[in-house]
Amino acid sequence: MTELEPVEQVEEEKAEAAKPRSRARLVIYGLVAAFVVMLCFLAFAVARLVNTVNDGAAAVAEPIGDRVRQLFVPATPVILPDPVTVVRQINDLSRLETASYEMEKIVTADSTPDGLLGALLGEQLIFVAYGKVYAGVDFSQMTAQDLVVVDPDTVMVHLPPAAIFEDIPALDNERSYVADRDKGLLTSADPALETQVRQAAEASIREAAAGSDILDRANANAQGYMRNFLGGLGFTDIVFTDQTPPPAAPYQQQVPKGYYLLPTPSVTPAAP
Repeated sequence: MTELEPVEQVEEEKAEAAKPRSRARLVIYGLVAAFVVMLCFLAFAVARLVNTVNDGAAAVAEPIGDRVRQLFVPATPVILPDPVTVVRQINDLSRLETASYEMEKIVTADSTPDGLLGALLGEQLIFVAYGKVYAGVDFSQMTAQDLVVVDPDTVMVHLPPAAIFEDIPALDNERSYVADRDKGLLTSADPALETQVRQAAEASIREAAAGSDILDRANANAQGYMRNFLGGLGFTDIVFTDQTPPPAAPYQQQVPKGYYLLPTPSVTPAAP
């Protein structure tokens, strides 16, 4: 084996001594790199965990938030219709014909005197009368006291009584006619007799109508008409009374939990 020079031997010894230190440095670098990787992985895992927890908390808290928000939901106040305004609309309907009665009647008249003069001066008349009688309700007679608004669905109404309209002629002159006329040899047709027959026929027709169910039908039809009218205003429970309805208790609006009523807007009456 060749002997080394003293200088070369020293350098070789230094190189041999440096090798352990290089290995230790590499080990330290590896450990540091592994530690950094572990920190990164740990940070990523913690971030995922935090996101999962936040999502779950949000899902649980959402219904609670909804309930809290419901505590502050405003409810629109219900304003009942003004009876005065409603009655004015009803008054505009004025007189409503709700039923009629028709009949045909034969009326006879005889102005023949007794004895022999009857053949000379007498007159007999057979008249076929056709008439129609109308009945109904005069809504212009209603006052504000005849209608009471109980709640948004219920209203009490007192209608004027049904009546036969006397101002409408009951006798139809176009369809009524004299069927037969027999007068004496010395007698001309008496216009007054036919007038009396027509008046008697009309009175008879009105009397027959009054004895029928025309008023009951007129009242029932008026109630049906009023149901449709008030139903168009939003009422579903319409109560008809025989007398002026009593005043209703002040309406108290039911407010669901979690709601509050908005202030009722003030209405300024219109100047006359």
